[in-house]
Amino acid sequence: MLLSQHLKPNSYLEVQETELLLQFYKKGNEITLFEPGFWQVALGVVQLSRISAGGDEIILGWATANNYFGDLVIKETNYRAQALSNTHVRWCSLSELAKSPHLTRILITQLSQRLIKAEQLQTIIGLSKIEERLWQLLLMLKEEMGQSVVKGTRLTIYFTHQNLANIICTSRVTVTRILGDFQEKGLISTDSTRHIIIREN
Repeated sequence: MLLSQHLKPNSYLEVQETELLLQFYKKGNEITLFEPGFWQVALGVVQLSRISAGGDEIILGWATANNYFGDLVIKETNYRAQALSNTHVRWCSLSELAKSPHLTRILITQLSQRLIKAEQLQTIIGLSKIEERLWQLLLMLKEEMGQSVVKGTRLTIYFTHQNLANIICTSRVTVTRILGDFQEKGLISTDSTRHIIIREN
């Protein structure tokens, strides 16, 4: 269910003095696009993807706090955004963007960075060795949503083995086996909530 809350903008993305109307999506919910425009993530992580002509989901990347995502052309219904955690977002219409050159510059910068990240992810998926695919994906997730802890860097989002398998186009059984190998080598560990920790060398 969609809920409404108010939260004041932070200094990084403060583009107006009025309070920002936020909308809440539970973990696992798909975030709908109302019209051409963009969402701003205030809290949480959103997974971005498109559905291929064959019906497969292609992961494009992730949007974290203070990042924007969306589609300029709402007719492209194959664009998807899913909350990977309980997430607060705020909708920004194109007319609102047109009134704020500062916000527009931020948006263009972030979209350019996301294109680069999407290319990096596709490069990872194209690696021939699945072990290397998975390890490079973990390093990418570490950069995108890592949190420093005593033992290394903890991924703030819990990914099931199936989630990881879907991203790198392999099977859950294969991911489970490789993660076990990584643990034996001391490359990763998990905490009490099963979040992956990428160990420091």
